[in-house]
Amino acid sequence: MADKQAKKIIYVCDDDKNISELIKMYLENDNFEAETFDTAEKLLNAVKKKEPNLITLDIMLPGMDGFDALAKIRDKSEVPVILVSAKDQEVDKVRGFNEGSDDYIVKPFMPLELVARVKNVLRRSERGPVKKVEKPKEILEFSNMVIDTGAMQVTINKKPVSFTNIEYKFLTYMFEKKKEAVTKKDILADVWGYEEDDNRVIDDLLKRLRKKLEENKAKISIDTIWGVGYRLSDGKSSK
Repeated sequence: MADKQAKKIIYVCDDDKNISELIKMYLENDNFEAETFDTAEKLLNAVKKKEPNLITLDIMLPGMDGFDALAKIRDKSEVPVILVSAKDQEVDKVRGFNEGSDDYIVKPFMPLELVARVKNVLRRSERGPVKKVEKPKEILEFSNMVIDTGAMQVTINKKPVSFTNIEYKFLTYMFEKKKEAVTKKDILADVWGYEEDDNRVIDDLLKRLRKKLEENKAKISIDTIWGVGYRLSDGKSSK
């Protein structure tokens, strides 16, 4: 019984029963416990009852797709999620990372590759089911922006502004290192937990984030330091 309880639980969501059962078999052969779901709705209901250690989530699902399911998961939890897709398009990969996925794998793939990625993502995560940890309340201020890390709230000119989970994580990270030049490699590792060098992940986020900051009259800029990375500073962005 103790060995069974010690096994990490993986939820596999794919509407192709042959694929989900194959993944389940390989995971269980590697001493994981796996449960399969053929819709995002069934997966989300299961997550509400018991959070797993990791989720593999197909993007193309009947009804709610994988991106929408990921957004709902990220509203409540930081459980690691590996997106699975038949599309090998950079735009989908970038969107996945920006919306909170921990890895992205393209079909067709070898089951052993997926198992290896599961192990890699779990190594980067905290032990056991990963949930949002309540941090001691800390107020980060810079120019006319304030981040209340206890409430996870950002205000500009004392007005609350909504940011996505990854935008919030990126802003908080840059506030903690304000006026320092931060390398792209460090940002990818510390914000996304992404070990590969893929500038498009950051570029896509910055395009949307800079627009949102400008629209809300933020008096800060995320400056591009060519050949190095980025820096949070006052004044107009040098982009």
